Amino acid sequence: MSITLRTIGLFGILIFGILFSITFVSPGVIEDSMKGFVKYQIEKEVRQTYKSLVDSSVSVKARSIAKTLEVESDKIRENLDNNLPEKIASVIASMCGYDCERKNALAQSITSDYFKRLKKIKIAHGTLNDLIKGKYIEIIGNLKTDLRIFLGSNFSMFFILLVVSFAKSKAIVHLFLPGLLLTFATIIASSIYIYGQDWFYTILYNDYIGFSYLAYLSITFGFLIDIVLNKARITTETINGIASALGSSIWVIPC
Repeated sequence: MSITLRTIGLFGILIFGILFSITFVSPGVIEDSMKGFVKYQIEKEVRQTYKSLVDSSVSVKARSIAKTLEVESDKIRENLDNNLPEKIASVIASMCGYDCERKNALAQSITSDYFKRLKKIKIAHGTLNDLIKGKYIEIIGNLKTDLRIFLGSNFSMFFILLVVSFAKSKAIVHLFLPGLLLTFATIIASSIYIYGQDWFYTILYNDYIGFSYLAYLSITFGFLIDIVLNKARITTETINGIASALGSSIWVIPC
């Protein structure tokens, strides 16, 4: 029984220790596995940012302009290629009686306006690119932090479990309760990851290790503290209660 428990502890330490180390040694490997989720999350957050702009008081006209930016950009380039500024200047010059010099100045002014507009469109596109790059860096950073907390917390718990199994050798039976809780959490997390990495990262990113998972670990840690400092009195009652509810004849006493 002690061998089984210590094997569980050692296995958890190896798995979570290796994965935790990879997040620092080979972050590119982690980023590759995050690609699908990060793409979805960037699209979601950029849409949310755009919606907040839509709701602002200055956005009514900007929104209609934004829809035609790319079309307008292509149109301006086409007009420049077709010498449209010179044609416009010629028509205006003939209507207003401009001489050749004023006609050329007008053509240059129209051309300059076109280029200014192109520059503004380019800046708008650049702003969007900066927004996407910023969101990518932010999401990757947050996700790595969450992943490290998740892996580091599990590594620490399995390490404590293994240490306590040697320090409190008479409490091996009692230690199976926190050991099973940790094993259960590991199996669930592994299953989610294997059957859908994006689901795993979605759960992780949405405070999986925030309140719910940390609360779960706190319960497990509480049992370990009870075993070490309280002679496993609470753990004993819990195990006996579960065994009684299941109709089992298993009965343990405080150690």
